[in-house]
This record gives sequence, C-alpha cells and structure tokens, in this order.
Amino acid sequence: MTWIKICGITNIPDAKLACSLGADALGFIFAPSTRKVNPKIAQEIIKDLPFDVEKIGVFMDEDIKVVQEIAEYCGLTGLQFHGKESPKYCKNFAKYKVIKSFRIKEEQDLEKTNDYLENVDLILLDTYVPAVPGGTGKTFPWEIARKQVGGGVPVIIAGGINASNVNKAIRVASPFGIDIGSGVESEPGKKDKEKLSKLFKTLNSKEEMRYE
Repeated sequence: MTWIKICGITNIPDAKLACSLGADALGFIFAPSTRKVNPKIAQEIIKDLPFDVEKIGVFMDEDIKVVQEIAEYCGLTGLQFHGKESPKYCKNFAKYKVIKSFRIKEEQDLEKTNDYLENVDLILLDTYVPAVPGGTGKTFPWEIARKQVGGGVPVIIAGGINASNVNKAIRVASPFGIDIGSGVESEPGKKDKEKLSKLFKTLNSKEEMRYE
C-alpha cells in the first residue's frame, strides 16, 4: 500500500480523524506558514496519537539546535526539510527519519536530489511555485517522479493531490508515498471531514481492486 501523510495538522480532532481513517503519518509545520503550529500544541496532539503513526515535523532553514529541541519536546519521529538545507545539515539528525523536499518544475530539477541520496531516508518532490516553499495546492508533471523512483531512496510526491486525482498520481508516479495538505482542507490548517473520508475511501477502493 502507498504510504500516506496528512500534513498541516493543527488540532486534536483533525489528527484523530486522520489516524482513524488510516493515515501512516501526520505532519506538523514549524516553518512560516498559514498552517504553522506552536510546539506546545503539537506536543499535546502528539501525546494523544497512536504509537505506530509517524509524527513528522516540517522545518525550513531552521537552526539545527532549534530543530533538535522542538523534535525532542514534541516527540517527533521524523523531520521534513523544505529549505536550502545541505546534505551535511541533514546528517545531524540520525535518530529521526529525515525527509528532504525539492521543488520540481521539469525533469532536470531532479539532479539536485543526487547529493542527498546518502544523507536522507526519503525524498519529497513538490511543485515549484516562485517564492512559495510548499502548500501550493498545485501539481507538477508526476511522470517526472518516475525518473527518481528506484534511485535508492524512496520518493514521496506532494502538491495539489486530493481524492479526485490521488489514484492517478499513484499510477503515474509510482511513489513510495503521498503527502497531502490543502487537498483535504476546508481552510488552511483545518481539515475537512468529508474530503478526508473521501480520500481514504478512494485509496481503499483502489487497494481492494488490486487484490481481487
């Protein structure tokens, strides 16, 4: 099955709903964003979550010590970096699952991932939009991701994915995982129960078809 991360979690009801529907991971944004969450609130949410759901903190060009302090305080299990973090920077967090995000516009953009293959656990490919590091709600040509799949590091795709196109995204990109935020929201930082439910219903229908 495809690994599913629901990002931009800001409250306990949304977190519990995502977990109950089958999310493998939840994302908590500590970088500048309309979905940014305070570490104290994130800690309160995380301590109430199932053990087997991954808790991923999203950062952008943050001081290493600050990242480590927030990760420890909140009980994060993984870290996702959306800025200009270097391969050396990413090596400072060995006790966590490390995800490095890259903004993609065309196939040649994949070249910048090569220097990170030995330093991260997962690569995330998101849509390139000038001056917007993530959460754009826009897709990129998913077939580009296939060029990276099989490169030694599992690939996650993000950007504009929702219930209406998630199966197509999986079919075209063949990724390890999908990262979804705005596609299941009623407003930034607030998840929509109907959209979330429809997403997982769509995914589960696909899995049932696969094994019939």
